[in-house]
Amino acid sequence: MTTTVAATVDVREMLCAQAIMVAWKAIRPMPAGSVLEIVCNAEDVKEDLLIWAKELGHVVSAIDARAGDTWLWVQKSHR
Repeated sequence: MTTTVAATVDVREMLCAQAIMVAWKAIRPMPAGSVLEIVCNAEDVKEDLLIWAKELGHVVSAIDARAGDTWLWVQKSHR
């Protein structure tokens, strides 16, 4: 991953709603275009984070899964 990450949140072992709240609180103060790295370990959390990002207009620039964990890189929208 060559994109500069502005912040990283680890939402492993969290429920979907908790993970979304953590991601939302992290990305909210970031300037548009910044990248938030999210680490999760549950498929349902990953899917909900993808929906959350799309609904807010953020771009998931990359996804990487290894050793039971998934990394999402979410670029904050300009809206």
